[in-house]
Amino acid sequence: MKHLELPEIARMMSEDSPILQGCRHLAEVCPVCAERFAQVEALMKHVGHWDPEVAVREGLDADDLLAALLAAGPDLAGWTSRVEEKPEYQTWGVAWLALERAQALLAEPSTRSQARDFALLAAAIAGTLEDSVYHSESIADLRALAQATAVAAAAPGAGTTDLANTVRQMAAVVAALEQGTGEEAVEKRVLSLLSQVLHGWQ
Repeated sequence: MKHLELPEIARMMSEDSPILQGCRHLAEVCPVCAERFAQVEALMKHVGHWDPEVAVREGLDADDLLAALLAAGPDLAGWTSRVEEKPEYQTWGVAWLALERAQALLAEPSTRSQARDFALLAAAIAGTLEDSVYHSESIADLRALAQATAVAAAAPGAGTTDLANTVRQMAAVVAALEQGTGEEAVEKRVLSLLSQVLHGWQ
């Protein structure tokens, strides 16, 4: 008997019970299916998406696509220009990996400018995502996370112009968050990032 392929398992995992339960049962009795079930779950976590089919469709290529995008241009302007030209980069998976990289770079002052560029890249990609595929509320969550990361990565300046610009950016983050899913975990992450900004201005 032929084992289920990743897209087939993802499709089953996207369905409500009892189909999902049947898929879990297969994973319990078949080592190959168990490995593929675990791979789908890992891809969902890797690209930060709740839909198994989206995770499989995009997760397998997302790392290579991000690498190709970064190689295509030397800076943020080059990356965003490439995103606008090439639909293959306009995916949740690529945006999420850029955001993850931004948040990893955020911890060190020496890499904050890079963190900001990656966060703005994630926000730019989020702006290209189609509501019919990813849902407008989830896109708003992604945009809020990306924009909040970009604001947190920007070192606070001393002038009132910088402060005014930061306040405008924070207002855009809050507006995106209000358009989102209302998921508590997302709200906590966004507010934590904004609190770093406020702390930096004290």
